Amino acid sequence: MKKNVLIITGGTGGHVIPAINLANFFSNKNINCRVLVDKRGYKYINNFNGKIHIINSSNLSGNFIFKILGLFSLSYGFIQSLFITLFFKPNIAISFGSYASFFPMLSCIIFKSILKTKLFIHEQNSILGRSNIILSRFSEKIFLNYNIPLNINKKYIKKIFVVGFPENNFYYLKSEKNTRPNKKFTIFIMGGSQGSEFISKFSSKLIKIIDKERKLSVRFIFQCPKNVLNNVTNDLNHIRSELIIKDYFTNIDEILNKTSIAISRAGAGSLNDFINYNIPSILIPLPTAKDNHQYFNASILEKEKVAIILDQSKNEIEKAKNFIYGFYKNLKDLQEISSRFDKIRVKNSNSLIYKLITNEK
Repeated sequence: MKKNVLIITGGTGGHVIPAINLANFFSNKNINCRVLVDKRGYKYINNFNGKIHIINSSNLSGNFIFKILGLFSLSYGFIQSLFITLFFKPNIAISFGSYASFFPMLSCIIFKSILKTKLFIHEQNSILGRSNIILSRFSEKIFLNYNIPLNINKKYIKKIFVVGFPENNFYYLKSEKNTRPNKKFTIFIMGGSQGSEFISKFSSKLIKIIDKERKLSVRFIFQCPKNVLNNVTNDLNHIRSELIIKDYFTNIDEILNKTSIAISRAGAGSLNDFINYNIPSILIPLPTAKDNHQYFNASILEKEKVAIILDQSKNEIEKAKNFIYGFYKNLKDLQEISSRFDKIRVKNSNSLIYKLITNEK
């Protein structure tokens, strides 16, 4: 009998992208796999050919009126989820966390005894999200990206399996990376959606200092949000170093394959890219991230000495500059740096999850 698998996700790219990677893997196994996602998360889906269900959702942020509207949106999304669950009759449901996944998983829990649905959760961050904390009680297995179950109830320890971050095909297709010095030392600034204005301004100052001191030959690739793109472009108009600045790049994999050092927030998706591409990084955790999970994410890379953490509330531009200079002087140690990433990386994540769910050897 062909199994029906429902993969539930939403919110940010860090939740949606690994969910889609796993959904594609299941589809290639000739499994009837569908994705349930909220409207916000849908924009991160661009490579799944299977059936996608889009529901309403909300994170209940903002003032009183927005919270009321959010409750209506969540309620409608819950009703949508109930109908989708009853119609699709999933044998397996896998949640990738975020507020957007909670009510769809709740609908699976309600019909669990009738439909005989097995429930699983995957956590991309170093700390279990609030939705996944509640859902862990009902799950057959808890899949973790990192081997640090910081806030998981001890009675669920036997459910825990470290499987890493479900990967895209690029993991197998990418060229040799960081086993020899790049022809051009490249710093990639990832001004993501969360707190990107700070990273853009900070990086702009750092670029001008490095360009003025002329201690290294460097190319800067700068992903800058639209709202500050013109200001940052004008601010860096007179630097002598090579600079490519855009608000969006379509060839991210190609850029990552050329990147020597990255400057970024510490979301799970970005860190997974750095781990897979062996990219040392300067990480500036988002101070408002729930449960400070970005700091704990970054700490995993810092512990293996492949990243440094900067405090947004402090002036640590010298720390960032010295990290770049130090790495530039030791390009011959790239193989050793790659071995540090191997301590963090979990390979073949999709296959591991598939075997753990289907109990195949």
